[in-house]
Amino acid sequence: KTCGGLKVSKDRVTLLLCSNASGDRVLKPLLINRALMPRAMKGKNIKQLPVHWMANKKAWMTADLFTEWFKKCFVPEVRKYMEKKGLDFKVLLLVDNAPSHPILEHSNIKVIFLPPNTTSLIQPLDQVIIATFKHYYIKLTFKYILDAIENDNLTVMDAWKKYTILDCVTHSSMAVQQLRGSTLNACLKAIWPECIKSGNSMPQTTTLSSEIIALAHEIGGEGFEDMQ
Repeated sequence: KTCGGLKVSKDRVTLLLCSNASGDRVLKPLLINRALMPRAMKGKNIKQLPVHWMANKKAWMTADLFTEWFKKCFVPEVRKYMEKKGLDFKVLLLVDNAPSHPILEHSNIKVIFLPPNTTSLIQPLDQVIIATFKHYYIKLTFKYILDAIENDNLTVMDAWKKYTILDCVTHSSMAVQQLRGSTLNACLKAIWPECIKSGNSMPQTTTLSSEIIALAHEIGGEGFEDMQ
């Protein structure tokens, strides 16, 4: 907002991530955008994106969107996974206790809501998984900016202007794919220590942070020069 001549982007997204306890399966992410068909998506088949695409005016999760994700995304993906593993379709789904997460019923799925006000203490995704995802996403985005500066001879500002919601989708999917199974498994330690595999421990994001800072210094310019 303090940068002269820059109109702050109003683009916002909400991401829903979900994995199993063993860490060997991360579901296709849900991405909620403000527009169902933004300009950058013209000519694209939404069903072929590496994320489940939904939209509302504020790009927020709602009870209706969560219910749609549960029925049309979670249930069929998990059923297919269980069949591939040769396992009975009996699933326990742990859900954050948020107003946008309604009570859901399914004959093969038991949904348990985490106690209120415990998100930062025991929620598996909040135990480093989200932070690790954000590190990967930022690193990919900074690399995109640096490549645009070096290969297309653009300024930092012009490179940012080229960044679209489609790039966000691509980088979000790539960041999820870089999450390690050991990370996903270890983050259940606070709520289910018995399921942690031997040798799995909470990841250190120090290296990723250093790589992000190094990229920022290479980029330089407004907002990057003093990044530490």
